[in-house]
Amino acid sequence: MKISKREKMMLCILGIVLISILYYQFIYLKQTSKIADKTKSKNEIEEKYNNSINTINALDKRKSDIKVLDTKVKDKSSLFFPTISQEHIILELDQLLKKSGLDGGFNFKPIAVEGVESSEKTQENLKESSLQSMVDNYKAIDKNNKNSSVNSKSNQSEETQVSSSNSEIKEKKSQTSEGDSNKSNDSKKTSIEQIKLELNFNGSYAQLNNFLNSIRLYNRKIVVNSISINQKTLEQISGNMNVEIYAVPKIHDDLEEYLKWSLNNTYGKNDPFSGEAAGNSIVSKDEKTSDFIMSSKSNTSVLPTVMIGKSNDSLRTSYVYEDSNNQEEIEIVLTKNDDKYYYKYKTTNESYPSQYGGLGVEFIPVSDNIVIDVLSESRVTSNDKSGVKISIKNDTDKLVKVEISGDDTKDPRVVVNGDGKNISVSNK
Repeated sequence: MKISKREKMMLCILGIVLISILYYQFIYLKQTSKIADKTKSKNEIEEKYNNSINTINALDKRKSDIKVLDTKVKDKSSLFFPTISQEHIILELDQLLKKSGLDGGFNFKPIAVEGVESSEKTQENLKESSLQSMVDNYKAIDKNNKNSSVNSKSNQSEETQVSSSNSEIKEKKSQTSEGDSNKSNDSKKTSIEQIKLELNFNGSYAQLNNFLNSIRLYNRKIVVNSISINQKTLEQISGNMNVEIYAVPKIHDDLEEYLKWSLNNTYGKNDPFSGEAAGNSIVSKDEKTSDFIMSSKSNTSVLPTVMIGKSNDSLRTSYVYEDSNNQEEIEIVLTKNDDKYYYKYKTTNESYPSQYGGLGVEFIPVSDNIVIDVLSESRVTSNDKSGVKISIKNDTDKLVKVEISGDDTKDPRVVVNGDGKNISVSNK
Protein backbone atom coordinates (compact mmCIF):
# COMPACT_ATOMS: atom_id res chain seq x y z
CA MET A 1 0.00 0.00 0.00
CA LYS A 2 1.51 3.18 -1.15
CA ILE A 3 1.04 6.43 0.77
CA SER A 4 1.13 9.62 -1.11
CA LYS A 5 3.15 12.61 -0.02
CA ARG A 6 0.02 14.45 0.90
CA GLU A 7 -1.10 11.62 3.17
CA LYS A 8 2.34 11.46 4.74
CA MET A 9 2.13 15.19 5.44
CA MET A 10 -1.30 14.81 7.02
CA LEU A 11 -0.13 11.89 9.18
CA CYS A 12 2.86 13.96 10.37
CA ILE A 13 0.60 16.84 11.28
CA LEU A 14 -1.77 14.47 13.10
CA GLY A 15 1.16 12.98 15.03
CA ILE A 16 2.42 16.40 16.05
CA VAL A 17 -1.07 17.37 17.25
CA LEU A 18 -1.44 14.15 19.25
CA ILE A 19 1.97 14.58 20.82
CA SER A 20 1.16 18.21 21.68
CA ILE A 21 -2.13 17.18 23.26
CA LEU A 22 -0.46 14.46 25.30
CA TYR A 23 2.34 16.82 26.36
CA TYR A 24 -0.13 19.52 27.33
CA GLN A 25 -2.38 17.12 29.21
CA PHE A 26 0.17 15.04 31.10
CA ILE A 27 3.29 17.22 31.34
CA TYR A 28 2.57 20.93 30.80
CA LEU A 29 -0.49 21.13 33.06
CA LYS A 30 1.32 19.31 35.87
CA GLN A 31 4.36 21.58 35.51
CA THR A 32 2.29 24.76 35.49
CA SER A 33 0.37 23.50 38.55
CA LYS A 34 3.66 22.90 40.36
CA ILE A 35 4.92 26.33 39.28
CA ALA A 36 1.72 27.97 40.58
CA ASP A 37 2.09 26.16 43.91
CA LYS A 38 5.72 27.16 44.17
CA THR A 39 4.87 30.76 43.27
CA LYS A 40 2.16 30.83 45.93
CA SER A 41 4.57 29.39 48.51
CA LYS A 42 7.20 31.91 47.46
CA ASN A 43 4.75 34.81 47.86
CA GLU A 44 3.67 33.54 51.30
CA ILE A 45 7.28 33.23 52.41
CA GLU A 46 8.07 36.69 51.07
CA GLU A 47 5.05 38.12 52.92
CA LYS A 48 6.14 36.46 56.18
CA TYR A 49 9.65 37.74 55.62
CA ASN A 50 8.50 41.31 54.97
CA ASN A 51 6.22 41.22 58.03
CA SER A 52 9.10 39.95 60.14
CA ILE A 53 11.41 42.68 58.83
CA ASN A 54 8.76 45.35 59.49
CA THR A 55 8.23 44.00 62.99
CA ILE A 56 11.97 44.03 63.67
CA ASN A 57 12.27 47.57 62.34
CA ALA A 58 9.35 48.68 64.51
CA LEU A 59 10.71 47.14 67.72
CA ASP A 60 12.48 50.32 68.83
CA LYS A 61 9.36 52.39 68.16
CA ARG A 62 7.20 49.89 70.03
CA LYS A 63 9.60 49.83 72.96
CA SER A 64 9.43 53.61 73.13
CA ASP A 65 5.63 53.54 72.91
CA ILE A 66 5.47 50.95 75.71
CA LYS A 67 7.83 53.01 77.86
CA VAL A 68 5.72 56.16 77.37
CA LEU A 69 2.47 54.27 78.00
CA ASP A 70 3.93 52.60 81.09
CA THR A 71 4.97 55.96 82.53
CA LYS A 72 1.57 57.48 81.75
CA VAL A 73 -0.18 54.61 83.55
CA LYS A 74 2.08 55.06 86.58
CA ASP A 75 1.54 58.81 86.68
CA LYS A 76 -2.22 58.65 86.25
CA SER A 77 -2.80 55.85 88.76
CA SER A 78 -0.17 56.65 91.39
CA LEU A 79 -2.52 58.78 93.49
CA PHE A 80 -5.17 56.08 93.80
CA PHE A 81 -5.16 53.10 96.13
CA PRO A 82 -4.30 49.75 94.49
CA THR A 83 -7.17 48.06 96.35
CA ILE A 84 -9.70 48.82 99.09
CA SER A 85 -8.36 47.47 102.39
CA GLN A 86 -10.23 48.89 105.37
CA GLU A 87 -7.42 47.96 107.78
CA HIS A 88 -4.84 49.93 105.83
CA ILE A 89 -7.21 52.85 105.27
CA ILE A 90 -7.86 53.05 109.03
CA LEU A 91 -4.11 53.09 109.72
CA GLU A 92 -3.48 55.85 107.19
CA LEU A 93 -6.38 58.06 108.27
CA ASP A 94 -5.49 57.49 111.93
CA GLN A 95 -1.96 58.66 111.19
CA LEU A 96 -3.31 61.85 109.58
CA LEU A 97 -5.59 62.45 112.57
CA LYS A 98 -2.75 62.03 115.05
CA LYS A 99 -0.49 64.29 113.00
CA SER A 100 -3.11 67.06 113.04
CA GLY A 101 -4.07 66.51 116.71
CA LEU A 102 -7.72 65.88 115.83
CA ASP A 103 -9.75 63.15 117.57
CA GLY A 104 -12.03 61.09 115.38
CA GLY A 105 -13.74 57.80 114.60
CA PHE A 106 -14.76 56.05 111.40
CA ASN A 107 -18.00 54.56 110.17
CA PHE A 108 -17.45 52.58 106.96
CA LYS A 109 -20.04 51.78 104.33
CA PRO A 110 -19.81 48.56 102.28
CA ILE A 111 -17.22 48.35 99.51
CA ALA A 112 -18.85 48.91 96.12
CA VAL A 113 -17.84 48.65 92.48
CA GLU A 114 -19.77 51.28 90.56
CA GLY A 115 -19.45 54.44 88.49
CA VAL A 116 -18.16 57.64 90.01
CA GLU A 117 -20.97 59.98 90.98
CA SER A 118 -21.14 63.23 89.03
CA SER A 119 -22.71 66.43 90.29
CA GLU A 120 -24.38 68.97 88.05
CA LYS A 121 -22.98 72.48 88.24
CA THR A 122 -25.41 75.36 88.17
CA GLN A 123 -24.78 79.06 87.99
CA GLU A 124 -27.15 81.75 89.23
CA ASN A 125 -26.80 85.44 88.50
CA LEU A 126 -27.30 87.50 91.66
CA LYS A 127 -29.17 90.78 91.48
CA GLU A 128 -26.99 93.85 91.65
CA SER A 129 -27.05 95.88 94.84
CA SER A 130 -29.12 99.05 94.61
CA LEU A 131 -26.16 100.99 96.01
CA GLN A 132 -23.81 99.72 93.28
CA SER A 133 -25.20 102.10 90.65
CA MET A 134 -24.63 105.05 92.98
CA VAL A 135 -21.02 103.99 93.55
CA ASP A 136 -20.47 103.51 89.82
CA ASN A 137 -21.87 106.98 89.07
CA TYR A 138 -19.65 108.53 91.72
CA LYS A 139 -16.55 106.81 90.32
CA ALA A 140 -17.45 107.92 86.78
CA ILE A 141 -17.89 111.55 87.86
CA ASP A 142 -14.63 111.44 89.82
CA LYS A 143 -12.74 110.09 86.81
CA ASN A 144 -14.29 112.72 84.51
CA ASN A 145 -13.11 115.47 86.83
CA LYS A 146 -9.56 114.12 86.79
CA ASN A 147 -9.07 113.30 83.14
CA SER A 148 -11.96 112.99 80.69
CA SER A 149 -9.84 111.67 77.84
CA VAL A 150 -8.21 109.04 79.99
CA ASN A 151 -11.65 108.12 81.32
CA SER A 152 -12.95 107.61 77.78
CA LYS A 153 -10.14 105.22 76.94
CA SER A 154 -10.57 103.48 80.26
CA ASN A 155 -14.31 102.96 79.65
CA GLN A 156 -13.58 101.44 76.25
CA SER A 157 -11.00 99.14 77.81
CA GLU A 158 -13.43 98.15 80.57
CA GLU A 159 -16.16 97.38 78.04
CA THR A 160 -13.72 95.27 76.06
CA GLN A 161 -12.65 93.43 79.21
CA VAL A 162 -16.26 92.87 80.28
CA SER A 163 -17.15 91.58 76.82
CA SER A 164 -14.09 89.32 76.83
CA SER A 165 -14.92 88.17 80.34
CA ASN A 166 -18.52 87.39 79.38
CA SER A 167 -17.41 85.41 76.35
CA GLU A 168 -14.91 83.50 78.49
CA ILE A 169 -17.64 82.72 81.04
CA LYS A 170 -19.94 81.44 78.28
CA GLU A 171 -17.11 79.36 76.84
CA LYS A 172 -16.24 77.94 80.27
CA LYS A 173 -19.91 77.16 80.95
CA SER A 174 -20.13 75.37 77.60
CA GLN A 175 -16.95 73.43 78.34
CA THR A 176 -18.23 72.61 81.82
CA SER A 177 -21.52 71.37 80.42
CA GLU A 178 -19.72 69.22 77.86
CA GLY A 179 -17.36 67.96 80.52
CA ASP A 180 -20.24 67.03 82.83
CA SER A 181 -21.95 65.22 79.95
CA ASN A 182 -18.79 63.29 79.16
CA LYS A 183 -18.27 62.42 82.80
CA SER A 184 -21.85 61.22 83.05
CA ASN A 185 -21.43 59.00 80.02
CA ASP A 186 -18.10 57.67 81.30
CA SER A 187 -19.59 56.87 84.70
CA LYS A 188 -22.23 54.73 82.98
CA LYS A 189 -19.59 52.78 81.09
CA THR A 190 -16.78 52.56 83.64
CA SER A 191 -17.02 51.16 87.16
CA ILE A 192 -14.40 51.49 89.88
CA GLU A 193 -13.84 49.94 93.30
CA GLN A 194 -14.67 52.48 96.00
CA ILE A 195 -15.65 52.88 99.61
CA LYS A 196 -17.40 55.68 101.47
CA LEU A 197 -17.02 56.43 105.16
CA GLU A 198 -18.20 58.95 107.71
CA LEU A 199 -15.55 60.52 109.94
CA ASN A 200 -16.72 61.99 113.26
CA PHE A 201 -14.21 64.43 114.77
CA ASN A 202 -13.56 66.62 117.80
CA GLY A 203 -10.91 69.29 118.27
CA SER A 204 -10.02 72.85 117.43
CA TYR A 205 -10.55 74.63 114.14
CA ALA A 206 -6.77 74.80 113.65
CA GLN A 207 -6.52 71.02 114.08
CA LEU A 208 -9.34 70.47 111.59
CA ASN A 209 -7.61 72.78 109.12
CA ASN A 210 -4.35 70.85 109.59
CA PHE A 211 -6.17 67.57 108.94
CA LEU A 212 -7.78 68.85 105.73
CA ASN A 213 -4.42 70.16 104.52
CA SER A 214 -2.86 66.77 105.30
CA ILE A 215 -5.51 65.08 103.16
CA ARG A 216 -4.93 67.59 100.36
CA LEU A 217 -1.17 67.00 100.38
CA TYR A 218 -1.38 63.23 100.95
CA ASN A 219 0.28 61.02 98.35
CA ARG A 220 -2.98 59.17 97.67
CA LYS A 221 -6.30 60.67 96.61
CA ILE A 222 -8.79 61.00 99.47
CA VAL A 223 -11.95 62.91 98.56
CA VAL A 224 -13.81 64.92 101.22
CA ASN A 225 -17.29 65.11 99.73
CA SER A 226 -18.98 67.16 102.47
CA ILE A 227 -18.32 68.44 105.98
CA SER A 228 -20.52 69.60 108.85
CA ILE A 229 -19.12 71.60 111.83
CA ASN A 230 -20.69 72.41 115.19
CA GLN A 231 -19.19 74.66 117.87
CA LYS A 232 -18.95 73.04 121.30
CA THR A 233 -17.03 75.72 123.19
CA LEU A 234 -15.11 78.89 122.31
CA GLU A 235 -12.12 76.80 121.20
CA GLN A 236 -13.57 73.35 120.52
CA ILE A 237 -15.62 72.15 117.55
CA SER A 238 -17.13 68.83 116.53
CA GLY A 239 -18.67 67.50 113.38
CA ASN A 240 -18.52 64.90 110.69
CA MET A 241 -17.32 64.63 107.12
CA ASN A 242 -18.13 62.24 104.30
CA VAL A 243 -15.01 60.76 102.71
CA GLU A 244 -14.69 58.78 99.49
CA ILE A 245 -11.74 56.57 98.53
CA TYR A 246 -11.18 54.98 95.11
CA ALA A 247 -8.98 52.07 94.06
CA VAL A 248 -7.45 51.57 90.62
CA PRO A 249 -5.84 48.19 89.77
CA LYS A 250 -2.13 48.59 89.07
CA ILE A 251 -0.05 46.85 86.42
CA HIS A 252 3.07 46.91 88.56
CA ASP A 253 3.92 45.61 92.01
CA ASP A 254 2.06 48.37 93.88
CA LEU A 255 -0.51 45.96 95.33
CA GLU A 256 2.07 43.68 96.93
CA GLU A 257 3.95 46.65 98.30
CA TYR A 258 0.76 48.20 99.67
CA LEU A 259 -0.44 45.02 101.37
CA LYS A 260 2.96 44.48 103.03
CA TRP A 261 2.56 47.63 105.10
CA SER A 262 2.57 47.32 108.90
CA LEU A 263 2.26 49.76 111.80
CA ASN A 264 6.01 50.34 111.80
CA ASN A 265 6.25 51.15 108.10
CA THR A 266 6.08 54.52 106.41
CA TYR A 267 2.78 54.65 104.55
CA GLY A 268 2.58 55.66 100.96
CA LYS A 269 4.99 55.48 98.09
CA ASN A 270 7.37 58.03 96.66
CA ASP A 271 6.31 59.85 93.54
CA PRO A 272 7.01 57.49 90.59
CA PHE A 273 7.94 60.52 88.48
CA SER A 274 11.00 60.98 90.71
CA GLY A 275 12.50 57.88 89.12
CA GLU A 276 13.75 56.49 92.42
CA ALA A 277 12.43 53.06 91.51
CA ALA A 278 14.85 53.06 88.61
CA GLY A 279 17.71 54.42 90.65
CA ASN A 280 17.68 57.76 88.86
CA SER A 281 16.35 60.85 90.59
CA ILE A 282 14.53 63.15 88.18
CA VAL A 283 12.94 65.75 90.45
CA SER A 284 15.75 67.20 92.55
CA LYS A 285 14.19 70.54 93.50
CA ASP A 286 11.13 71.68 95.37
CA GLU A 287 8.58 72.08 92.58
CA LYS A 288 7.05 75.05 94.41
CA THR A 289 9.99 77.18 93.23
CA SER A 290 9.28 76.54 89.54
CA ASP A 291 6.34 76.88 87.18
CA PHE A 292 7.21 74.03 84.81
CA ILE A 293 9.46 71.00 85.03
CA MET A 294 11.10 68.99 82.27
CA SER A 295 13.45 66.02 82.16
CA SER A 296 15.83 64.83 79.45
CA LYS A 297 17.10 61.29 79.99
CA SER A 298 19.04 58.64 78.14
CA ASN A 299 17.07 56.15 76.06
CA THR A 300 18.52 53.42 78.31
CA SER A 301 16.41 54.77 81.19
CA VAL A 302 13.19 52.98 82.17
CA LEU A 303 11.49 56.37 81.85
CA PRO A 304 10.77 58.23 78.59
CA THR A 305 13.63 60.37 77.33
CA VAL A 306 11.50 63.54 77.51
CA MET A 307 8.83 64.52 80.05
CA ILE A 308 7.38 68.00 80.51
CA GLY A 309 4.54 69.25 82.67
CA LYS A 310 3.25 71.88 85.09
CA SER A 311 4.96 71.84 88.49
CA ASN A 312 2.89 70.59 91.42
CA ASP A 313 0.52 68.77 89.06
CA SER A 314 -0.11 65.73 91.25
CA LEU A 315 -2.56 64.18 88.76
CA ARG A 316 -0.09 64.59 85.85
CA THR A 317 -2.87 65.85 83.59
CA SER A 318 -0.57 68.48 82.05
CA TYR A 319 2.28 66.09 81.25
CA VAL A 320 3.41 65.07 77.77
CA TYR A 321 6.01 62.44 76.91
CA GLU A 322 8.39 61.45 74.14
CA ASP A 323 10.88 58.61 73.86
CA SER A 324 13.52 58.27 71.17
CA ASN A 325 17.28 58.26 70.75
CA ASN A 326 17.19 61.56 68.86
CA GLN A 327 16.94 65.23 69.68
CA GLU A 328 13.27 66.05 70.28
CA GLU A 329 11.93 69.48 69.34
CA ILE A 330 9.71 71.09 71.99
CA GLU A 331 7.75 74.31 71.61
CA ILE A 332 6.66 76.31 74.67
CA VAL A 333 4.36 79.32 74.24
CA LEU A 334 3.76 81.71 77.16
CA THR A 335 1.22 84.51 76.76
CA LYS A 336 -0.21 87.33 78.84
CA ASN A 337 -3.72 88.49 78.00
CA ASP A 338 -5.96 90.74 80.13
CA ASP A 339 -3.57 90.48 83.09
CA LYS A 340 -3.76 86.69 82.96
CA TYR A 341 -0.99 84.25 82.03
CA TYR A 342 -1.42 81.26 79.73
CA TYR A 343 0.82 78.39 78.66
CA LYS A 344 0.87 75.61 76.11
CA TYR A 345 3.54 73.29 74.77
CA LYS A 346 3.94 70.50 72.27
CA THR A 347 6.37 67.76 71.27
CA THR A 348 6.57 65.71 68.10
CA ASN A 349 3.51 63.58 68.88
CA GLU A 350 1.72 65.22 71.82
CA SER A 351 0.61 68.63 73.04
CA TYR A 352 -0.99 70.22 76.06
CA PRO A 353 -3.71 71.20 75.84
CA SER A 354 -4.71 68.66 73.20
CA GLN A 355 -6.52 71.44 71.31
CA TYR A 356 -3.35 73.42 70.66
CA GLY A 357 -4.96 76.46 69.08
CA GLY A 358 -5.75 79.51 71.19
CA LEU A 359 -4.00 80.92 74.25
CA GLY A 360 -3.67 77.64 76.11
CA VAL A 361 -4.22 77.02 79.83
CA GLU A 362 -4.28 79.77 82.44
CA PHE A 363 -1.74 79.68 85.27
CA ILE A 364 -0.39 81.92 88.03
CA PRO A 365 3.42 82.32 88.10
CA VAL A 366 4.92 81.33 91.45
CA SER A 367 7.39 84.23 91.47
CA ASP A 368 8.33 87.46 89.68
CA ASN A 369 9.75 85.33 86.86
CA ILE A 370 8.46 82.29 84.97
CA VAL A 371 10.80 79.45 85.93
CA ILE A 372 11.31 76.27 83.89
CA ASP A 373 13.41 73.55 85.56
CA VAL A 374 15.13 71.23 83.09
CA LEU A 375 16.68 68.15 84.70
CA SER A 376 19.20 66.39 82.49
CA GLU A 377 22.01 63.84 82.87
CA SER A 378 25.37 62.98 81.34
CA ARG A 379 25.65 60.88 78.21
CA VAL A 380 25.69 57.16 78.95
CA THR A 381 27.41 55.85 75.82
CA SER A 382 28.73 57.19 72.53
CA ASN A 383 25.45 56.06 70.92
CA ASP A 384 23.41 58.10 73.37
CA LYS A 385 21.89 60.78 71.10
CA SER A 386 18.71 61.67 73.01
CA GLY A 387 18.12 65.31 73.96
CA VAL A 388 15.79 68.29 73.60
CA LYS A 389 15.74 71.44 71.51
CA ILE A 390 13.45 73.87 73.31
CA SER A 391 11.92 76.78 71.40
CA ILE A 392 10.34 79.32 73.76
CA LYS A 393 7.98 82.09 72.67
CA ASN A 394 7.54 84.53 75.55
CA ASP A 395 4.69 87.01 75.03
CA THR A 396 4.51 88.09 78.68
CA ASP A 397 5.95 90.92 80.76
CA LYS A 398 8.00 88.46 82.83
CA LEU A 399 11.45 87.02 82.33
CA VAL A 400 11.50 83.29 81.52
CA LYS A 401 14.30 81.63 83.46
CA VAL A 402 15.38 78.22 82.15
CA GLU A 403 17.44 76.48 84.83
CA ILE A 404 19.27 73.40 83.53
CA SER A 405 20.84 70.99 86.00
CA GLY A 406 22.90 67.81 85.56
CA ASP A 407 23.50 68.25 81.82
CA ASP A 408 26.48 66.76 80.04
CA THR A 409 29.29 69.34 79.94
CA LYS A 410 30.95 68.07 76.74
CA ASP A 411 27.88 67.12 74.74
CA PRO A 412 24.81 68.87 76.24
CA ARG A 413 21.43 67.28 75.83
CA VAL A 414 19.52 70.54 76.23
CA VAL A 415 19.47 73.38 73.69
CA VAL A 416 17.29 76.48 74.25
CA ASN A 417 16.22 78.89 71.50
CA GLY A 418 14.33 82.13 71.98
CA ASP A 419 14.56 85.89 72.32
CA GLY A 420 17.49 86.56 74.65
CA LYS A 421 15.86 89.79 75.87
CA ASN A 422 13.14 88.00 77.81
CA ILE A 423 14.65 84.50 78.22
CA SER A 424 17.49 83.64 80.58
CA VAL A 425 19.31 80.27 80.49
CA SER A 426 21.53 78.99 83.29
CA ASN A 427 23.38 75.70 83.72
CA LYS A 428 24.06 74.21 87.14
